[in-house]
Amino acid sequence: MAQSKDKGSQTARQRKNKQTKAKAKGTRSDAKQPFDDDEQPGTPTATGTPRNESDDNGTAQTASEREKHVANAVLKQKLGKELEAFKPGRVKRRRWFISGIVFGVAAALSGILYANPTQSPHINHIHQVLGEFDVTSLLPESLMPEDFIRDVSKLLSLDGFGQETAANYTSGDFQPAQTLVREEGLKKKHNVILIPGIISSGLESWSTADCSRPYFRQRLWGTSTMFKAILLDKECWVQHMMLDKKTGLDPPGIKLRAAKGLDAADYFITGYWIWGKIIENLAVLGYDSNDMDLAAYDWRLSHYDLERRDQYFSSLKSRMEVALKAGGKKTVLVPHSMGSQVIQYFMKWVESPQGGNGGSSWVNDHIEAIVNLAGTPLGVPKTLSSLLSGEQRETVQPLANYLLDHFMNRNELARIFRSWTGLASLLPKGGNAVWGDLGGAPDDQEDAEAVSYGAQIRFDSDSGVGRISNQTMEEALGLLYRVLDADAQRLLRRDYSYGVFRTQAEMDANKEDHRVWTNPLQHQLPRAPNMTIYCLYGHGATTERAYYYAADDMGADGVLHEEFGTPALRIDKRQRAQVSNVDIGIIHGEGDGTVPLLSLGYMCADAWRKPLFNPHGVRVVTREFVHNPLAAFKDIRGGAGASDHINILGNHDVTADLLRVVAGKGHLVEDQFNSNIREYSGRIRIP
Repeated sequence: MAQSKDKGSQTARQRKNKQTKAKAKGTRSDAKQPFDDDEQPGTPTATGTPRNESDDNGTAQTASEREKHVANAVLKQKLGKELEAFKPGRVKRRRWFISGIVFGVAAALSGILYANPTQSPHINHIHQVLGEFDVTSLLPESLMPEDFIRDVSKLLSLDGFGQETAANYTSGDFQPAQTLVREEGLKKKHNVILIPGIISSGLESWSTADCSRPYFRQRLWGTSTMFKAILLDKECWVQHMMLDKKTGLDPPGIKLRAAKGLDAADYFITGYWIWGKIIENLAVLGYDSNDMDLAAYDWRLSHYDLERRDQYFSSLKSRMEVALKAGGKKTVLVPHSMGSQVIQYFMKWVESPQGGNGGSSWVNDHIEAIVNLAGTPLGVPKTLSSLLSGEQRETVQPLANYLLDHFMNRNELARIFRSWTGLASLLPKGGNAVWGDLGGAPDDQEDAEAVSYGAQIRFDSDSGVGRISNQTMEEALGLLYRVLDADAQRLLRRDYSYGVFRTQAEMDANKEDHRVWTNPLQHQLPRAPNMTIYCLYGHGATTERAYYYAADDMGADGVLHEEFGTPALRIDKRQRAQVSNVDIGIIHGEGDGTVPLLSLGYMCADAWRKPLFNPHGVRVVTREFVHNPLAAFKDIRGGAGASDHINILGNHDVTADLLRVVAGKGHLVEDQFNSNIREYSGRIRIP
C-alpha cells in the first residue's frame, strides 16, 4: 500500500512539473517561487515597475494568498538567508539536510552504545520519547517532522539484531516470577514497600507563580517535561530544582514535591524502566497497590528535612503500623542505592524519643526484612567530585546526567549540587580507616602499573595547586568543606557525620544524635533479632574510585579561592598512559559502575557481623552478582544478567532472591561471595 501510494504521488508531481514547465515558456511569473530572488511585495521589479497584487496573467490573488505572500516577505526580511535552506524549490538540499540529521543522531547514539552500552537510554523507545516532545511544534513544517521521527526511530530500532530479545525484555516478560510460581509455588506473604534511590523519584511542581504556571503538577524531574524544561526554559527549571541555601528547603514561591504511588519511579521516562520490572514480578505473586507501595521522597532534602517538611518518616511508620494491624503482616522494605541510607536513618529515628518514639522493639515487631539493592551504606566517592567541582559521570541517573552534562557547565552544576543537602548524605564515610591513606588502601590492585586509591585526590607536579599536596579521604572532605560557602558549611555540620566509632561508650553517648543515623559506622543495628538484612549488589563494572585534580583558580598565597560558587578545582583530564587504572583523570576501581565495592560490601560482609555494630544478632546475608550484560545490539540495558547500579533492578537472579524473601522463603537465600570483598574487609582496622 505504501509503495503504491508513493508511486501515485510521484506521478502526480511529474504531471505538475510538466504543466509548470509548459507555462514557464509563455509566462515567467507562474514559474517563480516566493523567495527565488530578493524581491518583496511592493518593491520594484526587474523592469522598475512595482509588483501588483495580481499575477502576470491578470488573475487576482485571493485574500489568503495575499496574506501568505506578505507573511513570507516579513519572514524573509527578518531571517534573511537562513530561510533559503527551506525553499520549496530546494528539495535536494532539504533531503540532504534531513539525511544529515539522521546520520548525526545515529552516529552519536552508536558512539554512546559502543562506549557504555548499559548506561545509554533505551533507543527502541525513541519514537515514544520524541513523540512526547511535540517535535512537530519545534521544526519547520517543510521538514516533515512526523516522517523524520519515524525514520530515525526505525533506523535506531536495531532491526535484525536481537530485536525479539529486546522487545520482550522491554515490554515485560514477567520473569523470573512466572517460573518461580510454577516451580517453587511462591505467593505473596509480607507487605512490601519499595524505597527508591537518589534521583529516581519523580518531582512535580505545585507552584503557581511566574514561570511555574506552565508546569503546574507536571514533573520537572522525570518524564519528558524535564527534558523540555531544560532545553527551552533552563532558568526556570534551575529555580525550581535548587534549594534555598539558607534553609535547605524550598526557595520562596517555589514548591516541588515527590510524585506519589508506584508510577513515581517505575519509569524515568517512557521506555526507560527503573522499578517497572520488579513491580511486574511482584504482581505475578499476587501483589497489587493494596499490599505493595513505593515510598518516593524528595531526594534533594537531607533526611532531617524530609521529616521536618514532608513528615516522610512519620508516614512510613504509619503505613507499616496499618499493614500489621489490618492484615497481621510485617513489612519487607526494599531500598535501592541511597534508599538504603534512608532506611538506616528511619530505623534509628523510629526508635528514638526525638523521632518516632516507637521504642526499642518497634523495628522487630514491624519489619520482616530489609533487602538492600545496590545499597550505598558507606557513600560514593563521585559525590565528592560532584560537590567539589561540579563534575561527575553517574552521580545522577544516566539519562538525566546526559542532559545536565550537555546543557549546563560545571559551575552551574556545582551550584545546583551544593544546594541539594540530600546529596551530601552520599559523601564517603569511615575516613582513612575505610578508604586508605597515602600508604595505600584496602582495595589497592596488585598491578604494578596501577596507582593506589589511598590518595582520594591526586595532583601532578605541574597541576598548579601550589602548596596543596595529595589528599586522603579525610583531607579531601576537609578541602570540600573549605570551598563551600558559610551556609553550606552550616547545613553540612547540622545534618551529617562521616567518622567511625570504635567503642560502645561512643555509641551510647551519641545514639540520639540524628547526624550519625545515616552513618552505619557510628550507630548500631536495632534490637531486631527476628529481622534479616539482605545485601544484593553487583560487581565487575568499572567504577570511579579516586581522581586527579588541577587548579582552576589559585591565589598568590597558595590557598584555593572561589567567587560566586565557582569551583576552584577541576578534574585533570590529561591522559596518563603509564598508569593502567586511570582514564581522563579518573582513577577506576571495582564496583557496580557507580558505587565502589568497599561501600557496597564492607558493612554486609564484615562490620555488621561484629558485636559493636550488630549487638543484637540481626541476621545479615550478602549476595554478590557478577555484572554479565548482553551485547548492546541484543539489549541496550544489558539484559537479565546485568548487575550494574541501575540495571540490577532488572536482573533475574536478584529479582528471584527478592521474590523468595517477600514470599516468606528468605531462609533459602544465603551468602554468595565471588569478589575480593572479604579480603579487602580484612585489611580495614575497625573493631
